[in-house]
Amino acid sequence: MLAYCNRCLIPDTKPHAVFEDGVCNACLAHDRKNDIERGIDWVAREREFDELIERTRARAAPFYDVLVPVSGGKDSITQVARLLNRGLRILAVNVDYGIKTEVGHHNLSCIPAMGANLITYRPEEELHTRLIRIGLEDYGDPDLLSHTLLHAYPLHVAIRFEVPLVMLGENSAAEYGGAAEIAAETTMSRAWFTRYAANAGNDARHVSEKYGIPMEKLRLYDYPDELAASGTVATFMSHYFHWDSERHLEIAKAHGFRTLGRPGEGTYRNYVGIDEKINRIHQYLKVLKFGYGRATDHACEDIRNGRITREEAKELVRRHDLEPLGGDFRDPFCAWLGYEPEDLEAILERSRNRDIWERDASGEWMIPHHLEDRVAA
Repeated sequence: MLAYCNRCLIPDTKPHAVFEDGVCNACLAHDRKNDIERGIDWVAREREFDELIERTRARAAPFYDVLVPVSGGKDSITQVARLLNRGLRILAVNVDYGIKTEVGHHNLSCIPAMGANLITYRPEEELHTRLIRIGLEDYGDPDLLSHTLLHAYPLHVAIRFEVPLVMLGENSAAEYGGAAEIAAETTMSRAWFTRYAANAGNDARHVSEKYGIPMEKLRLYDYPDELAASGTVATFMSHYFHWDSERHLEIAKAHGFRTLGRPGEGTYRNYVGIDEKINRIHQYLKVLKFGYGRATDHACEDIRNGRITREEAKELVRRHDLEPLGGDFRDPFCAWLGYEPEDLEAILERSRNRDIWERDASGEWMIPHHLEDRVAA
């Protein structure tokens, strides 16, 4: 039976979640950031950001001053926007690892229109689809190595182009709950990469050894250990600016970002996870494995920022979190990976956590006592 944070709706099954007196570490981190007397001085942090930009400009890099990994989502457009008025030469790097949507193509096109240079990297098809199958079938996550590629490839590009600064997005350990020592990091490290990009060590080296894939073919999926010696600094923008989805949406819309005309499948928001289709499979598996999904993530953020109450959040989560996987996501995924729909369903069912899910009297799967106020220890 799931137990929950008594402030938001994070369950005790969430990876990296730790609870103190029934409150999850993501809520506690939010409290620390917003404490009136001892919280973060965001004005001082923005001055720190400006100082970083001046040091970067003084490096007189040969090609670009800053590299920004981008998906075309609201956050990456905001990252580019906050750099544009500072006179920097910006290289945006997009990793196209799956099935991009029409709105995703449009939103990505906003970035060069804003004034940044854009590189899109599409990995080798045969190898990459094999890696997606390995992740899905053996680890319950089709994004297993796609996620490491998203984080690692821009770092490799920055080193090769001698770009002094990589402006990452949020430190997820700090924003959503994670190990305190990693949450406090302001720059990307091997330790952060291993825990948060590589799913607790299931990284390219592990896959190379287990499946006999030469490591030289997976180099771009792995953290570049030469980063420290290269002089390139990869830092999180969330250290310098309050990380707020609604604020980022406003900024992105001002630069042409489009939303969906309806909520995305599995959530009540119409502007998150809309650029690529495989992430919906990843999010659906999260529901099967841990009993919560994208709507919970979004509702918890909105609770912490005072936009909705916990009871209002419960209604949104009940309506959206457990939505079945729709054909708009299942069918193109099956076509690309070579699965029959029934084969994919069988693979997905292997990930269903029987400690969370039970069949009801009619034989349908359900989560007993879903969202009841059983407080996590």
